[in-house]
Amino acid sequence: MFSIANKVFGKRFARSFSTEPGILHKVLNTFDKSRPSYKMATFDPAVQLKDHHPISVADKEPEYNVTKLANGFTVVTESTIFPGPVNMSFLIDVGTRDETEETSGSCLALNNTYLKTLKHTNETVNYGMIQMSGGSMGMDFDQEKIYFSGQCLEYDTIDMFQMMVDIALEPRSVLAANVAKAKNRKSHELAEHLGHFDPFMNNQEMLLRTAYGQQGLGMPRLGLKKNLENIDARVLQNFVMRNITPEKCVIAANNVHDHQEFVDLCKERLGEFYPLPESEYQREPTKYIGGDYRTWSETPSTNITVAYESVPWNDPRSTAFFVMNTLIGSAQAFSVGGPGKGMYCRSITNLMQRYAFVDGAGAVNNIFTDSGLFGMQIEGPASNSQDLLYLCLQELHRLREPIPDEELNRAKNILKMNILQSLERDMDRLEEMAKNYMTFEKLTFHNYLEEIDKITSKDINSIASQMIAGLPTMVVTGSAINVVPSVTDVQKMLNG
Repeated sequence: MFSIANKVFGKRFARSFSTEPGILHKVLNTFDKSRPSYKMATFDPAVQLKDHHPISVADKEPEYNVTKLANGFTVVTESTIFPGPVNMSFLIDVGTRDETEETSGSCLALNNTYLKTLKHTNETVNYGMIQMSGGSMGMDFDQEKIYFSGQCLEYDTIDMFQMMVDIALEPRSVLAANVAKAKNRKSHELAEHLGHFDPFMNNQEMLLRTAYGQQGLGMPRLGLKKNLENIDARVLQNFVMRNITPEKCVIAANNVHDHQEFVDLCKERLGEFYPLPESEYQREPTKYIGGDYRTWSETPSTNITVAYESVPWNDPRSTAFFVMNTLIGSAQAFSVGGPGKGMYCRSITNLMQRYAFVDGAGAVNNIFTDSGLFGMQIEGPASNSQDLLYLCLQELHRLREPIPDEELNRAKNILKMNILQSLERDMDRLEEMAKNYMTFEKLTFHNYLEEIDKITSKDINSIASQMIAGLPTMVVTGSAINVVPSVTDVQKMLNG
């Protein structure tokens, strides 16, 4: 073939083909069996590669260890399952519910300045440590918990852990407090600006405020606006010292090779903290109030939320509320999910697919350490406000009726799949591990699937009947709020 090319096209053309033999085969539409790509595509996968020695690691069952330090800190670790970074977290049993009118906004201020330390490093050094380690460090908070989390290569574990201890426990300086005050102000301004585009963005916060009052679980996440100018170093330091104690802290880590070595690190970095009389630092118990809250907004839509007091985390019935939450599901007019995402939940099959005026619907499920809320929210045109409420109450009532096995099993399987997918991720599993131990004083997340399988239709019917017999909480937002029946009417409709 190449001799023909030499005669017809000359030696130069032949040399170009000789440097890339595949070109001639492309022109003649044939396969060049001498090329590595052809050999790779036709290679028998059952035949072992010559001189190839694969590197493999056998699967290991994770080992969990718990140690309580003499000063009250709890250390929980998970052994290495698969090679990867060391993930660490610092969970504190303090949140916005522990704020008062004087200290409201403290959690937000701590979050806005969490890298501003002074004792061992400063903000610039902290940023540099995070960047040089190739890892991450962050903070989040909610009504009941403050959560610091970070990850790094094993080599940087000591430095990153020291930084986590500093940002979690060090009282804020005057400079940090001044920055926090400015950032808190901007956080409120941003929330107000975004509220012009989404009039329903604060419904969750208004639901908690209506259910529990302006204290405890009803305290706003961003803090009271009237308290913005009162945030200073004294307020932040008092909030930290009066609420954060060793007994309220859980340090968790996974991908740890040696539990005792990590415990020794915790002792070294936390040894200067002394135990405190925990009885003097107890959280005030919350009290469910219920009621009706309505906010007029310039929008053509109405959003209605109806919820009842449910159960706390340590109540065995809490699993049933998660199954109920999956049964109702969540849907919006522009996105109703896909296979495996709950496309057969009741929000879609009973509401979105049957009523054109329903723009969105979904379950509400909030569980706390000493209370909880379960209900449903629905959204649609203001002209159908009454119909929206009736549909919402109808779905809550249907929880008291027998549930078909197919529907119940589908909901339980979706819930189990969501849990398994979450626990596959190291950082999610770490957070669950820390919160799980803080709540139950033992690790119970391995039993989640078994607890879900135990739930029956009778369990849900009984729990829903008990819940709906109580006092509801209702939040109505939109332009037609006055045409929606009152919370007293709701109680009569469901229990009349």
